[in-house]
Amino acid sequence: MKPKKADQLQVEKLSTLIRTHSYKYHVLDEPEIEDSEYDVLFQELLSLEERFPELLSKSSPTQRVGSKPLSGFKKISHGSQMLSLDNAFSIKDLEDFDKRVKERLAIEEDVEYCCEPKLDGVAVNLFYKNGALDKAATRGDGTVGEDITHNIKTLPAVPLELLRNKEVTTIPTSLEVRGEVFIESSEFKKINKKLEEEAKKPFANPRNAAAGSLRQLDPKITASRPLKLFIHGYGGSDSPHEEIPNNQFEMLQLFKKWGLPINPETETVRGIKSCIEYFSKIESKRNALPYEIDGVVYKVNNFNLQQRMGKVTRAPRWAVARKFPAETGKTVINSISFQVGRLGSITPVADLEPVKVGGVTISNASLHNFDEIDRLDVREGDVVIIKRAGDVIPQVTKVDLKDSVKRKPKIKQPKTCPSCNGELFRDEGAAALRCLKGQECPAQLVEVIKHFVSRNAMNIDGLGDKIIRLFIEKKIIKSVSDLYKIKEEDIISLEGFGPKSSSNLIESIKTSKDTSLQRFIYALGIREVGEATALNLAINFNGIKRLMEVSKEDLIEINDIGPVAAGFIHDYFSDKNSIELVNELILLGLKLSPPQTDNSSKFSGKTIVITGSFTSFSRNELKEQLIVRGAKVTSSISTKTDFLISGEKPGSKLSKAEELNIKTLNEQEVIDLLN
Repeated sequence: MKPKKADQLQVEKLSTLIRTHSYKYHVLDEPEIEDSEYDVLFQELLSLEERFPELLSKSSPTQRVGSKPLSGFKKISHGSQMLSLDNAFSIKDLEDFDKRVKERLAIEEDVEYCCEPKLDGVAVNLFYKNGALDKAATRGDGTVGEDITHNIKTLPAVPLELLRNKEVTTIPTSLEVRGEVFIESSEFKKINKKLEEEAKKPFANPRNAAAGSLRQLDPKITASRPLKLFIHGYGGSDSPHEEIPNNQFEMLQLFKKWGLPINPETETVRGIKSCIEYFSKIESKRNALPYEIDGVVYKVNNFNLQQRMGKVTRAPRWAVARKFPAETGKTVINSISFQVGRLGSITPVADLEPVKVGGVTISNASLHNFDEIDRLDVREGDVVIIKRAGDVIPQVTKVDLKDSVKRKPKIKQPKTCPSCNGELFRDEGAAALRCLKGQECPAQLVEVIKHFVSRNAMNIDGLGDKIIRLFIEKKIIKSVSDLYKIKEEDIISLEGFGPKSSSNLIESIKTSKDTSLQRFIYALGIREVGEATALNLAINFNGIKRLMEVSKEDLIEINDIGPVAAGFIHDYFSDKNSIELVNELILLGLKLSPPQTDNSSKFSGKTIVITGSFTSFSRNELKEQLIVRGAKVTSSISTKTDFLISGEKPGSKLSKAEELNIKTLNEQEVIDLLN
């Protein structure tokens, strides 16, 4: 059945209506219709496109649900480099920046700056062709990024087609714009709550949630996440010079007319005094904003002046980010308790009178160890200053002695383990007390099992903290190996379980039996053995039995394993209980596949140092990739180093490598060589 002219006109009318209402909702924040009315329009368009597929266009508002999963991310080159920003941490730093701007431009009058809040999100680059979204990329190394077009299309705030209206006379044939993808604070809490309910690892912060959502190979997962976008930069276009505004602020207003969302807090000011006033205003509004920010960005507003100033390596001379100081609060320590970690370490934790710091309510803070308690001389009942380090981790910075009048006695170190009453020991030269009872200690058993079932270890879905504690309390599990003895009838009658959830958990445990050798070694929770070290051991011994018989001297010979780690590994596999546990797990049906290595790689036999941060992988993931390809990854630069792999904010290692004339690889060069 072919569509009639009326059908075609209705599709065009509905598409225009939906785009208009989407623009008013996401860009202007002035919705004109109820969500239910919007849904009716959307469903009608969807129905017409299903009946007449020939009327479906790539830029239709219905094309946001996500297509089939991708096999991997391709690469996209940016038309112009996506630069990082230098930071200012004080008023003086900001004044110095303004002074440098005036000196470079050889002017004395006040400079006009475009100011906006600095979102803590993920930088993206969008490309439009003939007004339609053509492709999108992550920042990558600033020159080349990952193709995330399928995922960006799922964001309701991203126009698949730029608006044409009375205010917009022309749209460039090609256009490149930069922005920040983020998740609002309230939505972040909902996502984490859901992950915790599903016994999955929550995201550390909204930025990680946005990055993790944007880098999904399955666009349907991205579509399910409430991602938003603000456009803040102009990358380039093919429009004649006279059709493009000559400054940042007017360019943003043109973006808004085209339907691209911009931050409504953006303003222009003249002179450094006004810059400082803008910073104070945004800082006072910070906790009321629906999204997380970590400072303010200042850009010389005039594009011609920006061009005259140029850039240095990765950062423009015409822009700076003024960062917020770590926020602090004052509260009272109600009590100090002692927590037992997976490896038996005893950590003192302060239970606080709840206090808001940086928009987050804090009710407890780690005191790290007993040396820290002595240094701070912190006691129960004290009034203390709390700081969120890096705006994330709460810590006690000092005691306010003026307000802490009637002080209680000093905190004494416990003589026995607070969980099992076992004797406590302190390693030579270490600050932490430690319980050596291992899995006989209930608190350690909980943490051991949490680590064993975690995503990067045995990856057993559905076993969160609450369920593990319940299983231990009901004596369903007394050790790690008991996980593989659980039957459906053991758990189906427990609180929170039914036929489906019981069956799912049993299936998840069964699936975990078929795993890699390196995951299993990491899951054992040996001190000083992280994922990269576990991979190293798996490559060198190719089987758990060989690893269990190795000498301490042979372990020290392995790349990246020093005497301390070698000692812990050897001690673990010399322990009768550990040997019995590993043997029992093998008898219970665990199949451990050795890692596939590639000694033909260009990295094989090379000594490599990694510095800085990366967008396509974590440093640990990169380290694993290099080890699999036969590289030796070390932590310090020397004349024996073959390559320095340098990401963002590389630090002193980059200058050391330049001094020694050592070849430096950027993120994209590494990706190309790995592939």
